[in-house]
Amino acid sequence: MKITCLIFDVDGTIVNNTIEIVRLFQATVKEYTGRDMSDQEVLSLWGPPGDEIFRKIFPHEVIDEAWTKFLQKYEEVLPSEGYFTKKQFIEMKSHIPFITIFTGKSRQTLSITLEKLGLNDNFDLIFTGNDVSRSKPFPDALFQIIGILQLKKEETLFVGDSHLDIQAGKAAGIKTAGALWGSVEPEKLINSKPDFIFETPDDFRTFVLTK
Repeated sequence: MKITCLIFDVDGTIVNNTIEIVRLFQATVKEYTGRDMSDQEVLSLWGPPGDEIFRKIFPHEVIDEAWTKFLQKYEEVLPSEGYFTKKQFIEMKSHIPFITIFTGKSRQTLSITLEKLGLNDNFDLIFTGNDVSRSKPFPDALFQIIGILQLKKEETLFVGDSHLDIQAGKAAGIKTAGALWGSVEPEKLINSKPDFIFETPDDFRTFVLTK
């Protein structure tokens, strides 16, 4: 398969932080609403950006305070190293013309993430959940990336750890790769039938570097 563009998800794909986000969200919900949420309840909310999820869950009068506190704590718990180093992204870029991001994350949490990982300038194009009216599993942002970069769908690969990523990629008519290395719901990921499945980041890099 010839690859012209890699589109990366972020949480669970570029950085191992999904469980940290779930725990932080649970703690924030508990603090401001008194409600206990299971892991599955939190994961079922995934798709829209965090600030939109907050508007659905938190009472209006505490949303701003809860979101601000969440962002502060998020930066504290976020790992400073991801699944791929800056050097490895540069290496992949030497084989692939475009490397981009489509994440359901908010602009704010993505900015914090890329800053802490030192990856601010490694991507040709970035779309967050705030940049489209419909986030995953809808393919709207993928269509935008394809259009802006004038890509061929058969040469575009979307890499993600969630079944929502695979559903979005299939809806856009592009190739999909399951990042099993970071998936917290591996059965759902496998059952979504991505075109490729990779056990480790090194397996994926090897695949890319042979293209």
